[in-house]
Amino acid sequence: GDLKGIPVAIVHGRNDAILPPNHTSRAYAALNSIAEKDGGGLRYYEVTNAHHLDVFNAFAGFDARYVPLQCYLIRALDLIYENLVAGKALPPSQVVRTVPRGLDQEGNALPIRPANVPPIAEIPLETNRISISKGKIVVPD
Repeated sequence: GDLKGIPVAIVHGRNDAILPPNHTSRAYAALNSIAEKDGGGLRYYEVTNAHHLDVFNAFAGFDARYVPLQCYLIRALDLIYENLVAGKALPPSQVVRTVPRGLDQEGNALPIRPANVPPIAEIPLETNRISISKGKIVVPD
């Protein structure tokens, strides 16, 4: 769990049934807070209505219920790049609350819009902030 202060952004879809966040990313973030005494460069972004198999989002039933996690991977990499190149601070750990696309009147998934995939907030609402300290992680519902 000791990343030696290297900036790291973990992005995890809350709806991942194959790699549940509670047994993977959340546990690692908590371990890191012990190994680095809460002063490390790790940030944890948990994305609602997302899972790690974006390819399934092309299928009926998945398309209307889930948003792509890939866009958050790219956003997190951009944040890491800005941190390394320009020294910009990484946003705090947080829950990113997305909005499923839903269905149109014919039962087809609506087009994805920016409102469906909001950005990782520079300053998240307190109700979205993830607390990680001394081996304990608190993730808002």
